[in-house]
Amino acid sequence: MIPKPSRGLATVNVEDLRRLEMLLGERVVTLGAVADIVSRNRGLRVHVLEFAHDTNTPDADALSLDQCIVEIGIERLRESIRQNRFWLNTN
Repeated sequence: MIPKPSRGLATVNVEDLRRLEMLLGERVVTLGAVADIVSRNRGLRVHVLEFAHDTNTPDADALSLDQCIVEIGIERLRESIRQNRFWLNTN
């Protein structure tokens, strides 16, 4: 049996978080732009994958990061980022 990782606060680069928040606030958002930011930052990547799993996204464990972002949707991702607290890595 593989233990589940703890679901504590994820460490996120402050610049990546700001970029993602700004991007999600735009009227038009592309999957590629969101996935680029999320995939570069381990904390954001973990957050998206856990969020997809927690929201009962069908087959979340088998989906790629891009597919998880699509299943979550921009509105729910935006709200999730807004509501979550992250450990900010300022280095």
